[in-house]
Amino acid sequence: MNFTVLSAIFRRDFISYFSSPTGYLFICAFVFMSATATFFPPDFFNNNLANLDQLTRWMPAIMLLFIPAITMSSWAEERRQGTDELLLTIPATDIDVVLGKYLAALAIFTVSLLFSMFSIFLIFAYGLGEPDWGLFACTFFGYWLVGGSLLSVGMVASFLTRNLTVGFVVGMLFIAPFALAGVADWVVKDPATAQLISRWSVAHQFQDFQRGVISLAGVSYFVILTIVMLYLCMVLIGRRHWGTGEEGDSRWGHYFARFAALVLIAGGLNVILSNYDLLRFDATAEKINSLSDSTSKMLADLRKNDEVKPITVDVFVSPKVPSEYAAQKLDLLGTLREIESRSDGKVRANVYEVETFSPQAQTAEQSYGIEPQQVNTTVRGRPDSDEIFMGLAVTSGLDKVVVPFVDKGISPEYELVRSIMTVADAKRKRVGVVSTGVNMFSEFSMQGPSPKSQIITELEKQYEVVQVDPSEPITDTFDVLLAVQPSQLTPDGMNNFLDAIKRGQPVAIFEDPLPTLWPGAVATGEPNVQGGGPMAMFGGGGQEVPKGNLDALWDLLGVRLLGSSGSMFGGPRTIDVVLQDYNPYNQYRAFFTNQFVFVDEGLASTDDVTPFNPESEIAEGMRQVLFLRPGAILNDEAPNREVTALCSTGTSTVTAPYTALQRFDPNDALQVDEKQYTNKSYLMAVAVEGEIEADADLSLKAPGDLGSEADDSKDDVPLEKRPLKAVVVSDIDCLGDAFFFLRAQGDRGDGMPELTFQNVSFVLNVLDWLAGDERYIDLRKRSRAHRFLTGIDRATQDYRTQFQEVEKALGEEAEASIETARSEQTDALDKLAARTDLTAEQKSFLERQIRARIGTKVENKVKQLIDERDKEIRQAQRTLEQQIAGEQNKYKRWALLLPPIPPILLGLYVFFHRRTREREGVSKRRLRFLSEEDKK
Repeated sequence: MNFTVLSAIFRRDFISYFSSPTGYLFICAFVFMSATATFFPPDFFNNNLANLDQLTRWMPAIMLLFIPAITMSSWAEERRQGTDELLLTIPATDIDVVLGKYLAALAIFTVSLLFSMFSIFLIFAYGLGEPDWGLFACTFFGYWLVGGSLLSVGMVASFLTRNLTVGFVVGMLFIAPFALAGVADWVVKDPATAQLISRWSVAHQFQDFQRGVISLAGVSYFVILTIVMLYLCMVLIGRRHWGTGEEGDSRWGHYFARFAALVLIAGGLNVILSNYDLLRFDATAEKINSLSDSTSKMLADLRKNDEVKPITVDVFVSPKVPSEYAAQKLDLLGTLREIESRSDGKVRANVYEVETFSPQAQTAEQSYGIEPQQVNTTVRGRPDSDEIFMGLAVTSGLDKVVVPFVDKGISPEYELVRSIMTVADAKRKRVGVVSTGVNMFSEFSMQGPSPKSQIITELEKQYEVVQVDPSEPITDTFDVLLAVQPSQLTPDGMNNFLDAIKRGQPVAIFEDPLPTLWPGAVATGEPNVQGGGPMAMFGGGGQEVPKGNLDALWDLLGVRLLGSSGSMFGGPRTIDVVLQDYNPYNQYRAFFTNQFVFVDEGLASTDDVTPFNPESEIAEGMRQVLFLRPGAILNDEAPNREVTALCSTGTSTVTAPYTALQRFDPNDALQVDEKQYTNKSYLMAVAVEGEIEADADLSLKAPGDLGSEADDSKDDVPLEKRPLKAVVVSDIDCLGDAFFFLRAQGDRGDGMPELTFQNVSFVLNVLDWLAGDERYIDLRKRSRAHRFLTGIDRATQDYRTQFQEVEKALGEEAEASIETARSEQTDALDKLAARTDLTAEQKSFLERQIRARIGTKVENKVKQLIDERDKEIRQAQRTLEQQIAGEQNKYKRWALLLPPIPPILLGLYVFFHRRTREREGVSKRRLRFLSEEDKK
């Protein structure tokens, strides 16, 4: 390789491009289109993310126009001017010529890209937001690789013609398959074929760089494409030698075979690197693309397991989603890509961007039951709603896990990894749900079918869930038993339940002194009344069913609820409820009364307690769990029992009998004074481990034998030690459907603080720990932070505040006017009642007239005031939207005006610099346009 010739060709082509105004015109067009594609699409401000996703979407189209503009003159101009023979006769090889021209074109593109990057960075730095500069740098590095590979494709077109226009058009035709293959589904109707074509597109291979990841597979694709196309250029430039050989023009077949072999080798190498893409670097500052350690370990185990069948992940997402779901979509697709790249080909991902009424939507619904979900959004400060897809289905062989919707409050990494590992497992673990009378499964009644509880739906994504009838001996073995309000069990049911625990069955027990969110649940101290309708517990009929001996359960575990000591059958039983004066949400002070007990990390500093046990795998890293009118767990310190605290209250607590509270009214705060505060911290949940001495033939005993007085004769029965593993939680409301809804909802985007309850994670952690499947405990606690357009938010926050104040003032004014109008009727009726000169019949007649006359007047006045208020609010809403649009348009104007300025200034500098250099050493008498004084 002759580097002197190579550098000479490079300098010649590079300088000639910047010596013509046409070059600067193309650069101005490129930076203008780039800035416009970044800031002008509505999705940029709607998504509210400080990234370059909109530019990435339009970059293939921009490249389709700009790359041929650079490469059209690479060889066509040489042939047009006749300088190609000069190049081919200099002492240089074909590779010197091709590389010299390619590097010149790459340098021109690099300068153009730097101008674009500088202008976009400047607009962001002006105050639009605080972007992740690592993400930006990685994205522009990806643009550089894309442009470099497409330049080699455009050069092939230039080597085929001597006409610039033809070179430009042919270059577009050659680049189009690479640039437009990402939208193959526009033409190809078969989803599988469209996915296959899309995988070889520039857009698909660029996805890693778009998310801020530099991957070996992504870099290799563009480098390999560049090498293959440059080799083809060398073949085309070297064809001048073919006619002088013995074989003549027959070398076309020879070089075609060589080129085809090179393409196959390059394609195979790219497939291998894509499936075994182990070299990946997350360049983002927040590490939003990095998988957790637990996920990496599970994927490593998956790669080593040769028995795992291929796993397919089909993701159905809407092309456009509201701003509240933009980050969630980004996380979902990014995490899926990371998992696929690190699975060594075990996981295959298919992403379908589905319109609501498209054929793909019908396929998603019929095959997997995935339907578009109605979501609440905010558009320019105004509440709105939309229907979007964001579901996934994971299949492996005959096993399948479907997640109908990955809501914004749910970790996509958790949902993906759990679903993948569930179908990869040879056999799912089993959860037995004891039927205690609390309605957790779907049931039919006179009012229609009741829905399945969310906790059961969630468990079915990971476990085989079995409903267990405790009226019969529990002979099956489960990985964990779940008992919600076991105090409702009958004596036989309680004995069978105790039998299962004594056999070493791990068990999760949720017992609540005063359930609120479960209408079918009976409080621990209340009689178990069945039948007679919902009012049976208030004396509305029904038959009382005896309860099992709950104390036998507490004696077995070595713990009990506060106030639950004493005989169950000796009269009314007093169960205490714990109240706590602590609320981490000041904005919700009126709603969260002292009956809402927060176990919150903030208690560590305010009350000097340890709310979550850092030594427990269940509670480590937890931040906040909400219990509603819970009990308190006491440790009996029984022998061979190790009781571990999981979570505890603060010290600003009060205990009260459950009878002091309204059954279904948790918002009615119980009034207490300072003297009633116990200044104690109470246990809300504990883990119990130890050993039980149980009968060897325990599983063969009749249901009524255990715990009965007839057991005195079993002294001669041999005993053996069984393991005890249980978790006791003093509240069942903590696993209610409301917490699943709040978890899915995430940040509502209405300016109010996000309710960060981790009840769902806590309950699932409990069951996973008991079942011995602790792979997802750490994963549930992980969250990712994206950078947003904080500049827009700050600039428009004042406008939103003003609108809220106007809306509030108008509402108060309307209410005051309505109250004034209504008081007129009240005054008239009072005056009528005070008259003594009228009979009762006359007063009744006049009262009806007054009510009819003034009532109509009040009704009309109310309607008028409401209409006026709504009109003013709509006007304020329009003003708000205009103000927000004005802030957005300010940055759009900068995107129009700023980008072309740097290349124009560079062009002016080069022009005047060249003019100055041209006049150096020239006699002043020969210079034109000089004054006589200058000539002298």
